[in-house]
Amino acid sequence: MRFGKSAKEAAEEPSRGGGGGDFIRYLKDGDTTFRILQEPDDWKYYWEHFNPAGFSFPCPREATDPIDDCPGCSSDIEKMSKVSRKVAFNVLQSSGGQEYVNVYKIPQTLAEKLKNRYARQDTITDRDYTITRFKTAGDRVDFDLEGSLPSPIDPSKYELKDIEQMLADSYNEQWGTPEVRRETTARLAQATQEEQVRAKVRTLSVAPAPVSQDPPSEPETQQAEEKVVKEEDLRRMTLEEITLLVKTEVGEAPPAEADTTDKVVDWLMQ
Repeated sequence: MRFGKSAKEAAEEPSRGGGGGDFIRYLKDGDTTFRILQEPDDWKYYWEHFNPAGFSFPCPREATDPIDDCPGCSSDIEKMSKVSRKVAFNVLQSSGGQEYVNVYKIPQTLAEKLKNRYARQDTITDRDYTITRFKTAGDRVDFDLEGSLPSPIDPSKYELKDIEQMLADSYNEQWGTPEVRRETTARLAQATQEEQVRAKVRTLSVAPAPVSQDPPSEPETQQAEEKVVKEEDLRRMTLEEITLLVKTEVGEAPPAEADTTDKVVDWLMQ
């Protein structure tokens, strides 16, 4: 199976909609600076799934392949069944005077911005680029792109990483053997259950904490924000739900002997 495609192959491919070792890096919040070592025609385009267990993985199937060929496409979890387009390329970075080659993946919208630069300059490898990842006012992710002054180098003197192999390794690490697939599926089930518990906790009715008639010892703004979950709501929760709530809100797990919901509530109210 083959995961990545050339720019030409990706352009000809029909849309699919929806939205241990070395690994492909991604842009984190803030600034990331590197020198791109490959022109756009040599970039790798691929589809990526997100697993709620906390990782992403490339999709191994062509649009016409059976859906069961991919654990993401065949998933009944909506967040995991969707795919997003990613573009990967080799870059040159440095730290403490030491240069090293990495591979980064970026969303296609950002790749188009870089390709616009290429169209104007006839190259994308002649300068460093700083990409800033930030949240917009609508809590969406966006990117700002700034190029430095030209300082051409010879990209051919650097040993590039095999992106196709890295994609295969990324997939195999999570789904490559029956044993690994079982472990990944178990992690996914646990993450899904925890998310369902969090969603249920968020729907709990809450009441404002009672406000004393005496002058508050803390600023009024802070006191007004305090909330308290009703005891009857706590006692209606399952043990798994209240344990997760305690870990999230209190920062510690209930004692081992608190092995029922009522025992956890009694422990909280001591």
